[in-house]
Amino acid sequence: AAAVAAAAAAQAQVMCTEEVVAGLGIALQNMFSLAPRSDGTMTIFHSVCAPKIGICDYLMRLRMYFNCSLECYVLGLVYIDRLIQRHPRIVVSPLTSHRLLVCSLMLAAKFQDDVFYNNSYYAKIGGLRVQELNKLEVTMLRMLDFRLQVDPREFQLYHTMLRQAALGARALPSTPALVGGRGAPAAAVAAAATGAAAPTAPTTAA
Repeated sequence: AAAVAAAAAAQAQVMCTEEVVAGLGIALQNMFSLAPRSDGTMTIFHSVCAPKIGICDYLMRLRMYFNCSLECYVLGLVYIDRLIQRHPRIVVSPLTSHRLLVCSLMLAAKFQDDVFYNNSYYAKIGGLRVQELNKLEVTMLRMLDFRLQVDPREFQLYHTMLRQAALGARALPSTPALVGGRGAPAAAVAAAATGAAAPTAPTTAA
């Protein structure tokens, strides 16, 4: 409990704005624009076909109805990045990005915020059956080894990257991401989008 309180206090010193939401959308777009046409191994995070709603519009829908704190969008990126680093077969693509996003944000809201909704509500907002979302939640938690705590230094790192992505996007053309590689970490893609060197997360973050 003391560790959680300390982390929360450190995060409070980092002022989150709507830029982190915009930055998260850019990071996800860059990631799935890099994904190969064939995702390879199918996972529970794969949709049968790509959703009609784009990832940025989907993110805005979640932003409108999740009512979660802005810190959750930073945590969501951390969780997705941890997931794809721990499990290389997970690729952020048009078939997986929506489910990865809704699940990671839901976990972040439950972990970070004092007030959050039940899975039935999150499923309705995310366009999933509650049974599907329940399975996604359990799977993501297990694949993350139930590690949702984020070191304050790591939080600041991802917060900075999301802000850089949002600010840099204003001067960037709408082209695919600037780096390649199957399952490239979200952190590296977001950094590349702003022309920055990809940072290295603390070794304790995995």
